Amino acid sequence: MTRVAAGGLLLTALALLAACGPAAPRAPRSVLLITLDTTRADVLSGDAPSRVLAPRIAALAETGVRFPRAYTVAPLTLPAHASMLTGLVPPRHGIRDNHHGALPESAHTLAEVLSEQDFECAAFVSALVLDRGFDLDQGFALYDQPPLAERVVGEAFAERPARDTARAAAAWLEARSTSRPFFLWTHFYDAHLPYAPALEHLQRATGNAYRGEVAALDDAVGVLLDALERSGLAQETLIVVTADHGESLGEHGEPTHGALCYEATMRIPFVLHFPGAPPLPGAAHLASLVDLYPTLLARLGLPVPAGLDGLDLFAADAPVDRGVYFESYSGYFNYGWSPLAGWLDGRGKYLHSSRPEFYSSLQDPAERTDLAHARSRQCEQARAHLAELLARPALESVPHGADPELDTALAALGYARGALTADVVLPSPLAPSERPSPGQRAGELVPLLEAHALYEAGHYAECRPLVAEIVRDNPRHLLALDLLALCTMQAGEFAAAAGLLRQRLSAGPEAADTRLNLGLCHLELGHAAEALVEIETAQRLAPGNAAIEDALRRARAALAAEPRDNREPRGD
Repeated sequence: MTRVAAGGLLLTALALLAACGPAAPRAPRSVLLITLDTTRADVLSGDAPSRVLAPRIAALAETGVRFPRAYTVAPLTLPAHASMLTGLVPPRHGIRDNHHGALPESAHTLAEVLSEQDFECAAFVSALVLDRGFDLDQGFALYDQPPLAERVVGEAFAERPARDTARAAAAWLEARSTSRPFFLWTHFYDAHLPYAPALEHLQRATGNAYRGEVAALDDAVGVLLDALERSGLAQETLIVVTADHGESLGEHGEPTHGALCYEATMRIPFVLHFPGAPPLPGAAHLASLVDLYPTLLARLGLPVPAGLDGLDLFAADAPVDRGVYFESYSGYFNYGWSPLAGWLDGRGKYLHSSRPEFYSSLQDPAERTDLAHARSRQCEQARAHLAELLARPALESVPHGADPELDTALAALGYARGALTADVVLPSPLAPSERPSPGQRAGELVPLLEAHALYEAGHYAECRPLVAEIVRDNPRHLLALDLLALCTMQAGEFAAAAGLLRQRLSAGPEAADTRLNLGLCHLELGHAAEALVEIETAQRLAPGNAAIEDALRRARAALAAEPRDNREPRGD
């Protein structure tokens, strides 16, 4: 295994190259990119437990190149994959959250570059969050995903199991002509909550459900590797295994991922397996998902476009002192927190929010000791790096058209794509903010998750005090406000619920589901004219949504039954 050590030393690369003699490594002809959703780096670290848990991935790493210090750009699926496919950080490609906007057409994706070079490009994704409606399909001749109709009702169809996605991709591999090179991207979602592995995988993980899902991912990887062998393509294919982000599993008070930017969610597995002897990595031992784009093009012998945020990890002139950018706007969009962005380099990790933090990543990997006050110079240097990167030009974007089917499916999973219009102007992560920092409010995450589970189970009375406490301490918490309003509606207190929904709308951007619920409250209160105004607003935000259309019919019927002099909205 060629393993890039934390300090940049190559542990076994020279021995590997010496064994192969002076010949240069053979250039790959095709690429298989495997992205593992929500997969921590430490579960695939190469130690003995990880080799038992994920033997197929471990075997790739043993004869390939593994970057132990590889990082995502955001602990969120859609922004992270957009960065993989564009070589740009989120402020430049414009996707900042899982349900906010789509990749601009002005992007020149990795698949587009390769298709222009006569590569056959195909993608097989496993989850709604990567639906083609978000436009990551640019350049792919085939973009295979579970049918949206299967994912509209409830959460049971939120994902396609990795084994099914792998089988579909393997069938494509074995059926295609071998006359053209290929770029195949497969995305596996199993390690995402809820963790429900099969018994065989749970046993392999010694009873740990999360790790059991990672074992299922490894088996799916094996399906693809076996298909490569059967097709005679293994000796010409560069295989990349990485993740969009990790999973906190309770570290720093975060049960899952998305809101915080500590190591558990930001550090990712990153393995490259070459068809021959692997090349030596360049001087930069720190890797980022934005490096995938230039690294793959360079390994295929293709020119690397100028203006990317990533670098070729095997370039001889890779800077030793490079740093990497990351961010999360999830707390800003959903919880009333300040934006969170950061810079990581050899000096440590800087987290910028309304309360900056600094950690010595190598000496304090658990990030328990905040050194921001003691390392003011390093913090200032990190802010300068952030400012330089944020000044780079962003892709030109236009408002994205409505997709009623996708909106309906997202709403069924707790998202509202119509909630955040494409023309929303986001504050720079460096802009002063009066909002609380993510680190200060991380204690809200566990009760919010518990409250959501209670609401989904129909335990509205038990859910209500949990979200009421969050709202009392943080009146800008949008998700808690929405959930509290729903509990209040379930209790039949529609006037109080309407007040909470108006508070929600004043605290954040427009939201189709919030407008709909406010309209339903007005209907229950006998305010048909006010109800119609709110529901029509919801329809403009999410046209074609079945629930909104049904509410519109009810509101119009109620208004028609009103005396003529009662048909004007009264205002709040």
